[in-house]
Amino acid sequence: MIQSMVGNTIIDKNIYTFCYEQETEKITVYIGDKTIAIPDGIDVIIGQQLMTNGMNFYKLSSPLSNDCMTIIDKETKYVSLPSQMRAVEYFIEDYKENSKYTEMRLQFPELNYFIPSTGRVTVSEEEIAFSRIKAIVYSFDVKYCDTIVSISFDVKMNAHKKVKAIAETISEVTLKFPETDDLEYLTDLYFSVKNFFAFVCNRQNIGLRNAMLIGNYPQKVIRKGNVVNRIGSTNQKIFFSQKYLEPLENEKNVEKTPNGGLFYDKIKELFQLFFREKEEDLAIIDIGSIHSSFKYRNLIDLEQSLSITATFEYYVRTMLPEISSQDTVEFYNDIKDLVDGYIKTAKGKKKKKAKRFKNSLRPQVALEEKIIKLYEGYSNWSPLKSIFSQWFGDDISTLACAANLWRNELAHGKREYRPDEKVIDAVHLVEHINYAIVLRHAGYSDEQIKSILSDILIR
Repeated sequence: MIQSMVGNTIIDKNIYTFCYEQETEKITVYIGDKTIAIPDGIDVIIGQQLMTNGMNFYKLSSPLSNDCMTIIDKETKYVSLPSQMRAVEYFIEDYKENSKYTEMRLQFPELNYFIPSTGRVTVSEEEIAFSRIKAIVYSFDVKYCDTIVSISFDVKMNAHKKVKAIAETISEVTLKFPETDDLEYLTDLYFSVKNFFAFVCNRQNIGLRNAMLIGNYPQKVIRKGNVVNRIGSTNQKIFFSQKYLEPLENEKNVEKTPNGGLFYDKIKELFQLFFREKEEDLAIIDIGSIHSSFKYRNLIDLEQSLSITATFEYYVRTMLPEISSQDTVEFYNDIKDLVDGYIKTAKGKKKKKAKRFKNSLRPQVALEEKIIKLYEGYSNWSPLKSIFSQWFGDDISTLACAANLWRNELAHGKREYRPDEKVIDAVHLVEHINYAIVLRHAGYSDEQIKSILSDILIR
């Protein structure tokens, strides 16, 4: 990818020069000496590169704006400064205006190990033969924003020849969806897939940083001296901001990516957890607790500890049977009865507030007790002990207590609890439970969960 891109763009029928810097992921639009009032809501720059004449699409983090006030024809107006600099969320290379897309293709280093492509080549003492036939390793459909998206894990071969021939095998994820020009739909689709692989790799700095968009666009061509309209096919590459990501891992760490065979049994169900089924939904899985990189997988810092415990609480609320001790339930019922009595006598706003207060009441137990109940089993939740006992032992109460005290210390900052080595094991335990909750929700057996966690989590 080019380090910097210089070109021209049209804003309110005027042509301006822009420059995009890959290193800073920022674009500068040079307004020049001319005083102009920029129209409201311009958060996209579509510009033509000076070197290649190709068109690029830049999605700005915030719209261009008018930053100063001046008097034009005795009238006070807000106008722009000589230049506007904005962060870029993503940009599309070789963009064609009015494009509509039906397919997305993803290639990245970790995928080469998740679905190895060596099956596309046969090696013998006499020859090395590459197969041109694309093989679909696994395929399935998921629901996404009120549409059906077809997903396939593919291995194929790419080759070309000039003065010498070059061939390589390729691993690829292909997504096919109803024709759309909704870039928000496409970017959220991309991040849904990225979140799945961040979960699998237990780190967020995976090498998935761009995608190929396949579609069509209207164009005009000359045929027999006449200008006619036609639909042309297009391949456009979309690059996403990396400013919040750790640098890419070296090959040695990428090689630790687990093989997809560990997940194939329920991979459709697991994939679905990372996708919003309807437009107004939220994805079931929260990847806020996933480590930033391999480096941070081996550290338990304050932010990670809070993220991991917060994710645990979220999963307990959204995916598990209600956890409540008998004492907690009895206390909750007593308070509810008191509120019901107040509601009967209250009037007006007080009555409405009391009803809202009653609806907000939930039987709550401490983080420590929740960890123990998930480990030992309760209600319709079978124990996790058979999965974790060889890693964390049978007596989990000490680690559960440490996790509870450490979370409270971080949340309230009273400086009353001094962490020790038990805290590291305690946070690792909560992280293991988070993964087990997700994998059980997807339908994996405890034996499969144990194999998966043995491969992707440290302890």
